[in-house]
Amino acid sequence: MAKTKESPLDTAFTAWKQKPTTDNMAAALTAADPIINSAITSYAGGNQSLRAQAKKLTAHGFQTYDPNYGTKLNSHLMNQLQPLRRVNQQRSNVVHMPERVQSDLYRLRQAQQSFFDRFGREPADSELSEHLGVPNSRLQHLRKFMRQETTELSTMSKPDGGVEPFQPGSQSANPEDIWMEYVHHDASPIDQKILEWKTGFNGVPTLSTQEIARKLRISPSAVSQRATRMAKQLQEMQQEGV
Repeated sequence: MAKTKESPLDTAFTAWKQKPTTDNMAAALTAADPIINSAITSYAGGNQSLRAQAKKLTAHGFQTYDPNYGTKLNSHLMNQLQPLRRVNQQRSNVVHMPERVQSDLYRLRQAQQSFFDRFGREPADSELSEHLGVPNSRLQHLRKFMRQETTELSTMSKPDGGVEPFQPGSQSANPEDIWMEYVHHDASPIDQKILEWKTGFNGVPTLSTQEIARKLRISPSAVSQRATRMAKQLQEMQQEGV
């Protein structure tokens, strides 16, 4: 009896499972593109703005798949992609977006993806502002609409259990916010993203060290070293009363 030929998706998944590198995950996500397209059509009415969320859910599906249960990989991934229906409904019904905001959000997401594809990391707001030709204040306005969209998938992000040098700050104005502004302004684009994801600065969701390392394509130890350096800088400013 002839052996059943393995599908490109199964082959890519097996390669990632044996060697879970970023490149192998990217290849597996590419192989899963037909499933992602099908899920976006079935669960989100073809809303292509959910593609980034769909890829996150697919990556999570790879991590949770166990072939010993007898479920085919494509069926498991389609099941994991069902939250797209809820996210799409929330975007449509909960957040009322003016037409201009929808257009700017689309441009913002396209710019983020383009930058990531070119440089292999998430862009800093200063880089996005320059690329889009909009002031930083406009970016912060757009992020208010993006935060509710992020909430639906935030439960997928699990803390790595380590002691973090930063904690999310208060929403009220205080000297610490001013010091944070100084450090953020003078930091490199990569350090700006680390500061934001560690503290929730500028209203972005906080992430674990492992997640930040993955997004910026650097090692977790490099993230910790950079975060510790900025934490020390903040502490020195507080002591000096800057």
